[in-house]
Amino acid sequence: MKKQQQNEPKKVLQIARYKSAFLRPTGVVARCGKSVYICPDFHKKLSRIVCILGEGDITLTDYLHSVLKHHFEDFGEEINTIHARNQKPIL
Repeated sequence: MKKQQQNEPKKVLQIARYKSAFLRPTGVVARCGKSVYICPDFHKKLSRIVCILGEGDITLTDYLHSVLKHHFEDFGEEINTIHARNQKPIL
């Protein structure tokens, strides 16, 4: 079997994991949140991801919520460590 054919099941699994992690509604309502400004290039890319890959089922808010949730889960320990190192004693 060719290497490309061997990688197909792994790729399908990765795609399924991506869809379940990022391309699903979150229930977060944008008007209850805060405004965030991003560069036009990122906005264009994010809008295309949401529109095309999300197949009309998710909003930009849903996608960003999922991406940030994943980021905080993956890097929470590092974020907390950096924060603790940067804290200065009060006295």
